[in-house]
Amino acid sequence: MTYQGTFSTLVTNCGFTVQKAKQIEKAYHDLYKVSDQWVAGKLNQASIDGYITVAFGLRLRTPMLAQVIRGNSRTPHLAEAEGRTAGNALGQSWGLLTTRASIDFMRRVRNSSYRLAIQPCNSIHDALYHMVDDNTETVAYANQHLVKAMQWQDHPDIYHEKVKLGGTLVIFYPNWSKELKIPNGATEEQIISVCRGYNA
Repeated sequence: MTYQGTFSTLVTNCGFTVQKAKQIEKAYHDLYKVSDQWVAGKLNQASIDGYITVAFGLRLRTPMLAQVIRGNSRTPHLAEAEGRTAGNALGQSWGLLTTRASIDFMRRVRNSSYRLAIQPCNSIHDALYHMVDDNTETVAYANQHLVKAMQWQDHPDIYHEKVKLGGTLVIFYPNWSKELKIPNGATEEQIISVCRGYNA
């Protein structure tokens, strides 16, 4: 639904009945009405400009949208598909926020006394992975600064007074199947307390 799928996609790909799929589609669009309007507005602008502007100003060309009238029975299938791709890019491009947070966090780390105690090891679209020295002072530093970097939303396209971005520091120990969540803003003493109650 996020990427402009319809009830028929739910029937085909997920095995729902037509009635159930239509209920899901309606509920989704009722709940995410504002988001739908935002995407539609961006696609309408792309029909004028010939491109859509995604995260941090990147332009994705939409040559077909610029040549058609969207949203009617005569709109070519390929133009509708281009609109779905462009709409998808609007949301997916903000995965760059994770990269932005990583750069911000590691800049802080490299300018601190923790530059050898915290090392990046991987990133995916919504998470950053670091090797952090096994001491509460370093964990507290990472918890404070990494979470702050993940909460950044100063770009006007994603700023909202009520809807905020967030993040939680999680320690995986002794392996990936065990995770320990560290509360945001936890002091060293609180981190020690959480660790003492952890059942690895």
